[in-house]
Amino acid sequence: MKNNILTFVSVAAIFMLIISQVVWVKQLMERDKQRFKMELEETLQNIVTFSLSKELSKKGSANKQDFELIPLDASKLPPGAIIKGSFDTKEYSSDKNLGNFLVGVFAEDLLLENQISLEPIDSLFQREFPHYAEIAAYTMSIQKNDSLLSKLFIDEKDSMILDASNKSVNVSIPLGETGTFRYTAQVVFKPTIYIQRLRSVSALSAIDVILISILLLNQLVQLKRKSVEIDIHKTVVRGIVHDLKSPLAYVFTMLDSFEDNETYEPNKKKYNIAKIRVKHLSKKIEILLSTLRNEKNKLHIQPETFNVTQNCLDILKELKVVYRAKNISHVMQPDNDVLIRVDPIYFEACLRNLLDNAIKYAKNDVLLNISINFKNNQMTLSIADNGKGILANEQKKIFNEFYRSHKDSSLNNHGIGLFFSQRIVQAHSGKILLESVFGKGSTFTIVLPQ
Repeated sequence: MKNNILTFVSVAAIFMLIISQVVWVKQLMERDKQRFKMELEETLQNIVTFSLSKELSKKGSANKQDFELIPLDASKLPPGAIIKGSFDTKEYSSDKNLGNFLVGVFAEDLLLENQISLEPIDSLFQREFPHYAEIAAYTMSIQKNDSLLSKLFIDEKDSMILDASNKSVNVSIPLGETGTFRYTAQVVFKPTIYIQRLRSVSALSAIDVILISILLLNQLVQLKRKSVEIDIHKTVVRGIVHDLKSPLAYVFTMLDSFEDNETYEPNKKKYNIAKIRVKHLSKKIEILLSTLRNEKNKLHIQPETFNVTQNCLDILKELKVVYRAKNISHVMQPDNDVLIRVDPIYFEACLRNLLDNAIKYAKNDVLLNISINFKNNQMTLSIADNGKGILANEQKKIFNEFYRSHKDSSLNNHGIGLFFSQRIVQAHSGKILLESVFGKGSTFTIVLPQ
């Protein structure tokens, strides 16, 4: 179920990333289109005004009585008045304030006589519009209400492009003062070089996203396959561990029978120790089965009163038998009973693992210093050894599951003990610390809230 949700979320995230890139590019193109339209409208407004003003100047030259421009006497202007504008029909300029005025007044006379030609407007447009190279096709026309007076195409092919295009920019400029006449232009523009480059980059980004998506999906498939393998392995381990309970119960029963029938006291003690070890192993199996049954892989802690001092002594007594080839001594501070509230099964397993490691990795003469302190509502239990210590670059790794030092490959080590011990301490809301000097020894400290 978790894998399916992860797959769905990953696919949704990839899809949203692609959509966001598409939307981003479209927004940039729309901004570019608006920028183009504003500059196009401004340029065409000036060009049309200039062209009309030229026709008006021709009309004024042919008929001197039509209108006359009389300069104002600046001395007769009221205070604060401003004289602004110039008019010259010999050369195109975008600043024709007086020309705009004359066009507004007299343009309709010219339009009624159909004396406005689109070719000069187009010629100026090709020369003056700064972004003419970005245009794919365009058309110009002059209309009287709904009727068409004149129209200009670049060629028939461009006409077809304009008719079929939904990406054109439309400009409409009123001529005269009555709203009867109107100049219109329809322009299909090419994206700017920047947008074209952006498209290329976006295409590459999309390809990268697709490739990453394929890799991610492949990883998810591999993860799901691995999860299935782990579940199968977990089921097999659960079955094997569960099947160990019956023969252990049989062994315990036989040892109990041998103990009852034994009359020689040293042998009777050996049978009793063997029974303790078998019982301890049965507890370990119960812990393992409890962990395997837990779907969330969490330890369920059941705190009870636990004698730390006595349990450490009992574990050391058993380990001295296991490592009888070594000379093991210890110092316990304090040496009286210390009682705390922990899960007895789990915490005993944690202590056993730390003490076992301290002896296993030490030299033949083993000295352990075990100290228990209470301060600031915390209990600290430290186990210091005189072993060979741990390299600095390995100290952060030893709590990782299945981590094994290459220097200790000859020892029976599976890389599980310290990981499991850390999990136990964390389940008690505590932490486990390490201080080690290579060649001198290590100190593991358990810190628990009390």
